[in-house]
Amino acid sequence: MQNKKKKKTARNVILIAGLAVIIFAAAWMILSRNQQKTQTAQGIVLDENAEAWDGNMNDMSNGKSGIKIPGYGELTVPQGDNTWNITLANPKGNNCYFRYTVTVDGETLYKSDLIEPGKAVRQFEVSKLLDPGEYEIHLNISTYSLDDGQTPMNGANVKSVLHVI
Repeated sequence: MQNKKKKKTARNVILIAGLAVIIFAAAWMILSRNQQKTQTAQGIVLDENAEAWDGNMNDMSNGKSGIKIPGYGELTVPQGDNTWNITLANPKGNNCYFRYTVTVDGETLYKSDLIEPGKAVRQFEVSKLLDPGEYEIHLNISTYSLDDGQTPMNGANVKSVLHVI
């Protein structure tokens, strides 16, 4: 009788341990899949925070063709907040991906993954908090071919004033 109890207890322990292993493995797979970046079939890493954007831009090209680069006026962010609400857009109609590198005083605070035409990152986290004041900010835009996402094209460095209040 006691032998049957031991076998039943051992079987229950094995079942519970097996179930725990299965649950742990499933949770790990789900979490790791959610943390992966959006990657196309060609291996291009698209920015997972980019969303559809149809913002209006003043066309200052005088009818010339080429890559449309957004301009930025003075920018303001709150002191003590490492999440900035600045729209980093790739205007619709561009024939390239954009990658933004945001620098202040020569230090890189944020670098996006590739942003498709017609999409924008509207909010991002910076790597460093800034003290209140006025800074020169550079929004460096690197552009890459839509064909492979790796062939560099023309880019731009947009300079602006950043107010941290």
